[in-house]
Amino acid sequence: MKCLLISLALWLGTADIHGTELELSETQRRGLQVALEEFHRHPPVQWAFQEIGVDSADDLFFSAGTFVRLEFKLQQTSCLKKDWKKPECTIKPNGRKRKCLACIKLDPKGKVLGRMVHCPILKQGPQQEPQESQCSKIAQAGEDSRIYFFPGQFAFSRALQSK
Repeated sequence: MKCLLISLALWLGTADIHGTELELSETQRRGLQVALEEFHRHPPVQWAFQEIGVDSADDLFFSAGTFVRLEFKLQQTSCLKKDWKKPECTIKPNGRKRKCLACIKLDPKGKVLGRMVHCPILKQGPQQEPQESQCSKIAQAGEDSRIYFFPGQFAFSRALQSK
């Protein structure tokens, strides 16, 4: 929990750096691939979308695996969603745009332990609040809840013992 709060604080410190092309680690690339697959699985999506930029990418190591948090933009292509991996799918100049938040938890072998992908249509005006509470749940996926101790958790264990 402490590591998650520290990473959130670090992310908030760099959140105003937008539009720069980030160099993604191998784990972050895998997380982006999982996020794109998840996005194209949803029934309401009819057209294929391509990633047009990554605003932020963070990964955090836990005992059960790596948590990847990505913010990226997608734009509609001329292909149907079933063809989203094809290289001939070109971005439509006036295609719809989406800003995505993806939280992915991968075990050390690359298996997906948890995922959350939120890609609302990009509109002018106030942005929606990110799905941070869902991201926190994904970050804890596969973790042993017994390793986290909270203040006061064992405060009464000695008082209840008989002498």
